[in-house]
Amino acid sequence: MDQSPIERILSAVDRLDVDGAVATLTDDCRMMLVDGQRVAGRDHVRTVLADFFGGLRSTSHKVISEWHEGDTWIAEMEASYELRNWLLVERVPRAMFLRHTSDGVSDIRFYGAHERSIIDRGGDPDAMRIGGRWIPPL
Repeated sequence: MDQSPIERILSAVDRLDVDGAVATLTDDCRMMLVDGQRVAGRDHVRTVLADFFGGLRSTSHKVISEWHEGDTWIAEMEASYELRNWLLVERVPRAMFLRHTSDGVSDIRFYGAHERSIIDRGGDPDAMRIGGRWIPPL
């Protein structure tokens, strides 16, 4: 049985394979991360993924449930990260929504249960932190 587009992307992400992840996307794809950052276009997604992977030693995603309706795929999952400083962040709840066309994934969105608080405006505006720890956006 063929892998779902979710499994293909997560497989590349868990190998920290920027080229493999980007290969699943359309040229004009859009991506939203759990911290609300949005990027459009394969080159911009490549840059964001390379930056994200640069902060990690490893990552793994466990799909708990997956749904598919038309061109829309949805997954409930848990993500675990080992950061460059050896900090382990384990079993972080995530949801992933994507649109898959005949040309590849055109829209991908990640949601998490640990997003930055709407009233938390201090510190680095690009970093999502919980209890002082950086939380990866995928």
